[in-house]
Amino acid sequence: MKTKIFIKRWISLMGICSMIVLISACTAGKKKPEEYTRTDFVMDTVLSEKLYAQKDLTGEIKDRLSELEKKKLSWRVKDSEVSKVNQSASVGTTYEMNPDFSTWASCSLNLAKKSEGAFDPTIGELTRLWNIEGDHPKVPPEKKIAVALEKIGYENIKIKNNEIRIKDGATLDLGAVGKGIGCDVVRDYLKTQKSVQGAVISVGGSILVYGEKEGGQDWKVAVRAPDGEMDSSMGVLHLSGTACISTSGDYEKYFVENGKKYHHILDPATGYPAESNLHSVTVVCAKGEETDGLLSDGLSTACFVLGKEKGMQLLEDYGADGVFIDKEKQVYVTPGLKEQFEILSKEYHFTK
Repeated sequence: MKTKIFIKRWISLMGICSMIVLISACTAGKKKPEEYTRTDFVMDTVLSEKLYAQKDLTGEIKDRLSELEKKKLSWRVKDSEVSKVNQSASVGTTYEMNPDFSTWASCSLNLAKKSEGAFDPTIGELTRLWNIEGDHPKVPPEKKIAVALEKIGYENIKIKNNEIRIKDGATLDLGAVGKGIGCDVVRDYLKTQKSVQGAVISVGGSILVYGEKEGGQDWKVAVRAPDGEMDSSMGVLHLSGTACISTSGDYEKYFVENGKKYHHILDPATGYPAESNLHSVTVVCAKGEETDGLLSDGLSTACFVLGKEKGMQLLEDYGADGVFIDKEKQVYVTPGLKEQFEILSKEYHFTK
């Protein structure tokens, strides 16, 4: 009997040893991720990529963003989906959207309603009138601003299921959330790539942190100092896992006329650059939803227009977090980021 027990124990021990050898062999055979970086220009902005992966997929990411712009979001491309939507509006017909575009349009319309128009996906006519990103921007005549405002209003959009109808004269423009949508598209692509462990993708003012950083460290996302140089930071976000981060600030794109600064974040209610005593708003969406990127982009714009108090309430409604910096260099942080945001500059101070 004792011999049988010994044999059984010996067999069990051999089995365990075999498992250890097998696991060790699998671990040894697994290739350690390498770091791939690339900088491109796409969607009218700088694309910066850093991948921790077993193969270089940076070119694939650029191609998907280019395709997104040309086939879906660009109002300049006649055959893009947003152009087809607006063409249907001009003839008074309903347009049946593709499922992904329908999700973006519906989410944008919902944000417009919840922000009471601080974010408005019909503002394109006004944005093009100001042309702040053009070669020679200038303040438009009041009469032209008034005419543009008559065509603006999210109430002009009706969506049911995948069908959209827009009042004649109004236009749909998803440019204000385009970079965030780009982050969503890249995230969905990376999910299909098992060779990718982690990534940091920056599309203009919107950033995607994905997966895990090599070594299990936090992602560190810098928040720019509004009054500083292009590469100066006033603080840093410490994030883990996957999240979308977007910043809207009055320092990003602007021009000066007769000694007055005019920035690119327009208030749909007035037709002029928003005046909310804020320098910048950074929003973090990490709920794991398919529109996290779109919402981080749109919420940062809406919160900048609304101001700190209403902006923080809007973030709470969406379960998002943010960092608000006002013109007195006071910093306001939502509860969810209090332990994850660090001020680096002595010029800025936390305020409740």
